[in-house]
Amino acid sequence: MFVRTAVVLLLVASTAYTFVAPPSQATLACITCVATVKGVEAKMLHEGGNVAKHDVDAICLKEVPTHSAEHLCEEYGEHEVDVMVTLIKQDVPPKMICQELQKC
Repeated sequence: MFVRTAVVLLLVASTAYTFVAPPSQATLACITCVATVKGVEAKMLHEGGNVAKHDVDAICLKEVPTHSAEHLCEEYGEHEVDVMVTLIKQDVPPKMICQELQKC
């Protein structure tokens, strides 16, 4: 009986921490940005050279295919793309690039 109670309590305790609250807009912007930068990085490594804004938009939508992230992908302008590409070429980590873009 004691073992069964202990197992039930353990299951209840472990499931209590599995609930994940939905990310805030700020967190979603950061997650979207980091995933996008990583995707752009991979494309640049694979194909070399620069990446155009429409490429970044497509990568963003592919990396974070959620309805709530769509408008975040559309917010990347030419300036953000230029900064992203420049910093990737300088081997700046994705999180720092997104901080520079004020997404994190």
